[in-house]
Amino acid sequence: MVIRLLNKKTELADVNKWLPFEVSFKDLPGHTFAVEHKNEIIAIGGLRLMEGDVCFIDSFATKQEVEGKLRNEALEGLLSTLFDLAKTLGFKRVFATTVEDCIVSRAEKHGCKLTNQRVLTKEL
Repeated sequence: MVIRLLNKKTELADVNKWLPFEVSFKDLPGHTFAVEHKNEIIAIGGLRLMEGDVCFIDSFATKQEVEGKLRNEALEGLLSTLFDLAKTLGFKRVFATTVEDCIVSRAEKHGCKLTNQRVLTKEL
């Protein structure tokens, strides 16, 4: 298993075949990583850089057809990679949003805390 930057120009079409919705080149953060297993991308995750000392984990997804243990290993590796990158770039906080309890549990294992802040969103 290899974790590396996703080549959005040449690999995005293959990733879009298994994502639940199609994303374009401009939708993904500049620091989007791919997890490759046996020459196939099985997961992606990105770090969206923001102002100040905060960055955002974005575009976190796995190929659902891949066996659960392998997907778990891919997600664990992605999280570690994204946290390491954020620290290297000098960010002090990383945040993410999710509706999935399993993602909350995974993040807590990495030292994240579920906050009481309310997130506002508006569909446009």
